[in-house]
Amino acid sequence: MLLPLLGSCGVIPLPETTVPDFHFLYAVNDLRPAEVLYMADNQLDYLEIPPLPYRGITFDALLVSRGADPVVRLQVFASASRPQCPVVPSTVPDHGDALRCPGPAGGEALTEVALRPHEGTQVRLKGEQLDQSVRTGRLYLGIRVLEGAPQATDRVDVVQIRVQGRL
Repeated sequence: MLLPLLGSCGVIPLPETTVPDFHFLYAVNDLRPAEVLYMADNQLDYLEIPPLPYRGITFDALLVSRGADPVVRLQVFASASRPQCPVVPSTVPDHGDALRCPGPAGGEALTEVALRPHEGTQVRLKGEQLDQSVRTGRLYLGIRVLEGAPQATDRVDVVQIRVQGRL
């Protein structure tokens, strides 16, 4: 009898899980400061995270800039629904398309991070959109460039990803 009550309160911690690495491509050279580039594909399909009534989801990961810009400062966004923004076809083979949005497009800023080329920076992603995404089975991650001028073929690797939450 106690287990259903505890589960509805979000207090049963789940074991930490690792998921596959992925990366963000900048996709276009002329990003404007307010624009957010979302991945066009549902990331939870790729990460193989099933929809569950999680709460307090956290993604701990290492972000590594793979470009020549000395410093790139980014915001990382999450949306539980696919933003209704123009598609930017990928020019890099075997990489998904992006969605170019004039702003957050309903997404939530999860963190802000400054990256130097080929140096790893630890981040923790958490927020209501991330929780809602895992509950509904749809996650669209995006980035906004706050500082720097990355090229369209530059990328940010997201590696050593650990996911944890509560039921």
